[in-house]
Amino acid sequence: MFEFFYKVLTSIGYTHPIHAPTTHLPVGMVIGAFLFVLGAYLLNRSTLALTANHCILLALIGLFPTVLFGYMDWQHYYAGAWVFPIKMKIGLAVLLLILLIIALYFGRKAEKVSTGVLLIYGLCLLNVTALGYFGGELVYGSKRPGKAVEAQKVQVSGDMFNKTCKTCHPGGGNVFKANFPLTSAPQLANFDTFLVYIRNPKARDDSQSIMPAFPADKLSEQQAKEIYQYVVQVLKKQ
Repeated sequence: MFEFFYKVLTSIGYTHPIHAPTTHLPVGMVIGAFLFVLGAYLLNRSTLALTANHCILLALIGLFPTVLFGYMDWQHYYAGAWVFPIKMKIGLAVLLLILLIIALYFGRKAEKVSTGVLLIYGLCLLNVTALGYFGGELVYGSKRPGKAVEAQKVQVSGDMFNKTCKTCHPGGGNVFKANFPLTSAPQLANFDTFLVYIRNPKARDDSQSIMPAFPADKLSEQQAKEIYQYVVQVLKKQ
């Protein structure tokens, strides 16, 4: 759905995710808001509290395009894979929206910064810190060997599935036979069975399937293995 957008970006030389740079607006504004509200709390300065509230407003506005670009990058680079950091980022983004609305409301109403208002701003700061952490986990993995490689493999496998299978099997389903989704196919019992099937697809009555064959010159064994691993390790666990 967003492929045209990314093709345009690629044509002008931009080949990186678009979500990462947009995160600086809400994250930066939340950090600034907390520093200003802390100053207002310690120094009893209403002007600092007003500035903090304006920062929260800008963070709230910037959250929406940031989430949109995050969703687009998730679909494009990770093929919508429900990996753990993605689940955490979605939950934290919803929580951040709620916290920003609360902070905006009470921060504007308060004549003097109370401990409660300071706490709400602090929770916003903790939230964006956690979002940054799970964003780093998604891109780089943890310090344990193999995590970053694993995330990269999910992306590559998802891209291969999108190019080859997504049209007929979106989300692991089945466009033509909804009662027979891909994720419950008996051919997924092991990779060898899967490979034999996609090389020469047969219906259950042994007649020729409507699914096209994928010979080695169209889909290598390694590419088939990437698709198989993505279906088994990602789509079947959704």
